[in-house]
Amino acid sequence: MEGRENTYRDSHHDRGVWPVHAPIAPHHKQLRGIGAALRRLAACVVMLLAPPLLQQPSQAQTAAEAVPVVVSSVTRMELARGQSFVGTVYPFRESDVGSAVDGRLVSLPIEDGQAVRKGDTLAELLRGLLEIERSGAVASLDQRRQELAELQAGSRPEEIEQAKAEEEGLEARLAYAESRLTRLERLVGRGTATTDELQDGQTELRRIKAELRAKQAALAMVEAGPRKEVIAQAAAAVAVQEAVVQRIDDQLAKHTIRAPFDGWVVERFAEEGEWVQRSGLVARIVELDRVEVVVQLPELYVSSLQQGTDVRLEFDAAPLQTWIGKVERIIPQADLRSRSFPVQVVLENRIMDGQPVLRGGMLARAWLPVGARGEVTVVPKDALVLGTGTPLVYAVDADDDAAGTGSVRPVPVTLGATVAGSVEVTGGVEPGQLVVTRGNERLRPGAAVKFQTTETP
Repeated sequence: MEGRENTYRDSHHDRGVWPVHAPIAPHHKQLRGIGAALRRLAACVVMLLAPPLLQQPSQAQTAAEAVPVVVSSVTRMELARGQSFVGTVYPFRESDVGSAVDGRLVSLPIEDGQAVRKGDTLAELLRGLLEIERSGAVASLDQRRQELAELQAGSRPEEIEQAKAEEEGLEARLAYAESRLTRLERLVGRGTATTDELQDGQTELRRIKAELRAKQAALAMVEAGPRKEVIAQAAAAVAVQEAVVQRIDDQLAKHTIRAPFDGWVVERFAEEGEWVQRSGLVARIVELDRVEVVVQLPELYVSSLQQGTDVRLEFDAAPLQTWIGKVERIIPQADLRSRSFPVQVVLENRIMDGQPVLRGGMLARAWLPVGARGEVTVVPKDALVLGTGTPLVYAVDADDDAAGTGSVRPVPVTLGATVAGSVEVTGGVEPGQLVVTRGNERLRPGAAVKFQTTETP
């Protein structure tokens, strides 16, 4: 009997089933107690959280959470329908940067595809000899500036005092010489002095008087300071030396080749160690923050297009984004083979992960308003939400019980031509319907809004 009971337990255990009369092990009782405690704790949490979750927001709370937006109406207007034309993307600016001097290329810190800022170093030429020349020129300039400063400062008080002392010394010698000459004249009259001694005294007196006049003139010059002409000559010497330093600085600057504007390096024409001739090319830089799309427009439509017209563009390289540019120029010279006129459309590029989305040579399709005229549905350009794949607008469903409030829902649309700040659309919008034109970048489907209406352009 005991053997059959063990067999019965083993077979049920293998199938994951315990018989009702099977005894429960102690560890299974502990697990059952822990599970019951966890169920009671979960019930308490649900009871605590249930009132906030089940409570409906009041109208005051809904009004406080409403997003303020500006809306405008969908309208119908008569315009030329958009037609698609193929175009090509070109950089807004392109520059082949070269060297202004001959020299050996010692540094080329750029790579193809690298982004550069205006003034960044593209290449450096050997400049050791020029730096030595500049050091000597700067030292000479400093010397000449010091000399000019000394002249402009005038005489020092010590120099004036020295000149006065020398003048006083000569005056004393002059008085002694005059007194001696007077004595010699009396002695010669008495016969106790010779005529030679008298002549020596007279000569000494004239010499002292000449020295005194020289010292008096020197004192006047010291007190007056340097002449204006001397100061002007010194200033001219400083200017000449400054020009020498500037010339060397200009040569040094030409030995460093810099980027002329913000852009990207698309090609290098030299390598380190090469000898670069004057006007030799180093690198090609293109500006892609803005791009230019050139569309060939048949002569049949060229008279229907005006400069400044908004143009919607599509790019195979960016199929999930929508772009709107502006007609910058309509070239009045057609290609004689195709009889088509180049139309240049300029638009702002988008930079993602440090790289431009639109690049030179890409294929573009431009929707130009040159087709047959007719009534179309349009929305303000600001109502479009772009960059999300499919273009859409946020339509407003107004509340019946409160003026100026409602909720929004996204409506995908298909875009056509653009004109006068409006865009042709087809899709789920109807004339008279309100769409959000300001504040739509922060909306979510079903969001409550508080709106005010503006005039539709």
